[in-house]
Amino acid sequence: MEAAPMEVAFLNNDPLDSVVIDALSGDTLYTISTSPKLAFGKRTTTICDAEGRAIAQYKRRWVQDQVELNGVAKNVSSWLPRDGAFSSLRGFLAPNGRTYVWKRLWGQSRFQLIDRQTEQVVAQSEGASLTRGMGIEFVAEVAPILDTLVLSFVICEDDRREQETLLAPTAVSGE
Repeated sequence: MEAAPMEVAFLNNDPLDSVVIDALSGDTLYTISTSPKLAFGKRTTTICDAEGRAIAQYKRRWVQDQVELNGVAKNVSSWLPRDGAFSSLRGFLAPNGRTYVWKRLWGQSRFQLIDRQTEQVVAQSEGASLTRGMGIEFVAEVAPILDTLVLSFVICEDDRREQETLLAPTAVSGE
């Protein structure tokens, strides 16, 4: 990323339940909350702006996950499709008319957002550590699509964590 980066930080390591702030000013940008898990995996994550208005929802459903952004509802599989069945790439068409793709860095819990027209990295996530919370660093050019960027990242990060949970070895009792 060449231009002076901007950054948002998640105050909680859970992307589904966190406050997202401007890392420089400390101003609250979003509040993300998720309903308790219901039968058949139904949960709804709501993203509210700094004024408390719901701007996006991510609805996990048994058959088809859905997303609603600024009043427009779509299936996640069409709004943020994978490049292939086993691909870690997930792309979206942003309100600015450009196509972006989140790419998970191999063997890491980090993502890069790539502008498909220029193939430039325009954002990258940082996982939480002992000294720092989870965050997304991005170039100023994508600031106008920050709502879309945050929603798409939350979905990708939730998916990554779910996959890691499914692939993690389970403890076996020696009894």
